[in-house]
Amino acid sequence: MNHLIGGWQWNGIFTAQDGFPQTPLVGSNTSGTGDASNSDVPNWNPNFKGPVITGKPEQWFDPHAFLIPAQGTFGNVSRGSFRGPGLVNVDTSFFKKFRISERLLLQFRAEAFNIFNHSNFSYPTEIVFNGADISPSAGVITQTNGTSRQLQFALKLLF
Repeated sequence: MNHLIGGWQWNGIFTAQDGFPQTPLVGSNTSGTGDASNSDVPNWNPNFKGPVITGKPEQWFDPHAFLIPAQGTFGNVSRGSFRGPGLVNVDTSFFKKFRISERLLLQFRAEAFNIFNHSNFSYPTEIVFNGADISPSAGVITQTNGTSRQLQFALKLLF
């Protein structure tokens, strides 16, 4: 009985990370500096009420919290003013060695990656405006970060 239920080894890795800083962008060069990267930031909307970060993949932040700055001026939203989605992941594995002979061992391995199948989202689209209008893709998350649950089994012969 000990050959079947004894001698198992369990391993686990728990990962939790906060999201990286995010900066909403106007999507054009309103400051007039000639910067081709379109890295100008918008202004905060003083009339906006409610949370800026909704935390939903279909709209991580509410683009109505921002206004386009006047031509030739810089926006007042600071760089890295909010955080993108974090990451939570649990990987685990079970191992068992079976002695076949004095010199041979057979190892059975069962491994699970993202065991709870937790969805980890990538970063939202930072461009808030499309011309003078709010972009329909502002704050939208279109990708996941990492993989879905994966299981694998293996036999390993040790000699």
